[in-house]
Amino acid sequence: MTTNGRSHLFQAFLLLLSFTLGFISSFIGGRNFLKHDCNCQCQYFETHSTLTRFGTRFGSGEGSGKNEQSKSSDPAAPKKYFLDCGANMASSVTLFRDTYPGAYDFIIHSFEIDPQLKPYFAPFTSDGQTFVHIPQGVAGETGNMTAYLEGPWFPGKINNKLDMQWGGGTLFAYRNEKRESSNDGGTRKLSRHVSIPTVDLSQWIRKNTRKEDYVILKLDVEGAEYEILMKMLADNTFDWIDKFYGEFHDWAPTQYSQHQKDKLRDDLHAVGADQVTWAGEYKSFSDFDIMLNIKIPDNIPGSVFKASDSCKVDGTTTKLAAVIEVGMNAKRAKRLISTLEAYPQKIPLTLFVYGDFVEQNFDLVKRWSESHEIGIRAGSRWPGGYWEIQNKDMLRMDVVSAQVRLAEIGVTSAYIFPRGLNEEVIQVIKQRQQRIIDSTITFPPRKVGILTKESYFKYRDVERIPKALRIVDDATSNKGGILSLDSDFPDSYMISVFLFDYLFQVSPHKIVSLTDCLS
Repeated sequence: MTTNGRSHLFQAFLLLLSFTLGFISSFIGGRNFLKHDCNCQCQYFETHSTLTRFGTRFGSGEGSGKNEQSKSSDPAAPKKYFLDCGANMASSVTLFRDTYPGAYDFIIHSFEIDPQLKPYFAPFTSDGQTFVHIPQGVAGETGNMTAYLEGPWFPGKINNKLDMQWGGGTLFAYRNEKRESSNDGGTRKLSRHVSIPTVDLSQWIRKNTRKEDYVILKLDVEGAEYEILMKMLADNTFDWIDKFYGEFHDWAPTQYSQHQKDKLRDDLHAVGADQVTWAGEYKSFSDFDIMLNIKIPDNIPGSVFKASDSCKVDGTTTKLAAVIEVGMNAKRAKRLISTLEAYPQKIPLTLFVYGDFVEQNFDLVKRWSESHEIGIRAGSRWPGGYWEIQNKDMLRMDVVSAQVRLAEIGVTSAYIFPRGLNEEVIQVIKQRQQRIIDSTITFPPRKVGILTKESYFKYRDVERIPKALRIVDDATSNKGGILSLDSDFPDSYMISVFLFDYLFQVSPHKIVSLTDCLS
């Protein structure tokens, strides 16, 4: 053999050795071997370049703001798909759109067997990115099957020993649920029995997506998953799948033994298709905190354990920081903030926004973020007193949805001004490493009875102004602190210029940013 031939052979050996070691290393590390590294989107929030890599919802910030990547005019361009199998009452669509990184780059196909649930999808289908297949079941073959569906709620109804309205149904029912003579539908109250079309999901994926697309499969189909997954393995359809979410239902009355179900899991693991748990009804998926790991620097002042409602003492100087609790009325918010921006002296503002406000006014918030610090209030506005008593999963989803909306326009929020505080709220916020903010005084005051018709509202604007300023002065005159204005309250705009005239020209306080206040 020539020297040149030996050199080529040695290079080939090194290449093979490198590939083998890499494969072994990945296997030991538990890497998912689907066609791409499915954890790549974990890095979504870490850098601006990664935001660009996966696309942001808002693109250039013009028009509707939704990224057109998935609707590219180039038919050859890779697309992103979320296949929502077992869609129920759009709980997974809601969770995905509200929290998943880059969710609005994805085309969603939702499959559900219960036609009564179709109205829940109406708010999503108008975006041109969400397609609903109802009633249609996913299965191992195309055809028709009987769907056993839950009946309407009635007083005294108990579903599987629980007080719940499950919605949807199954293709695999127990005998007492199949009996037509059973008026209440047996164990799970599956009183509606209808014939529905089913589609071979494996073949549907191969016909409607491509290997170069990014495809997330969510499969929560009450026992139908076993036949579907066996067919997908036989067809090598996991070559099309980048991430596999769902649930197994070993208790479902299918034809498969536990041994066959366990072997299916082993076969899935062998091709790197380990299932990641997705539970739409719990507002969660098991890699939620990995995918949504929004990095907040450790050196940000403030506390994750309790609310900061005052400024740090700086010698004999008292400090005051102004924050705006931006409501959902964009007109009033713009009026107040543009007024303060036009004030002759620069006012270092922190604006606290809802995620829904960002979604509806992304270009406005992006412009604000160029001049002001942006924090979050929550994902959406709740009726008074109801936000803080939600369960932990709902609270987490709501907080994260606001973080995601800001991250999509390149803003990482370190501060949160929650609607209310209790131990569960603090636990959720601590997990997100956000600094909790409260105010020394909020206008209008939160305490009922300070502003009444007799004491305030019966007066003209010019007579209200000194009464409002007196409230601020009484709360801050000796100590400064954090002053909050609620933008939804029209009088916040009315008093704004006079308020800062007082603060800059009369009060002893140094007007500082929220960060300086807490430092």
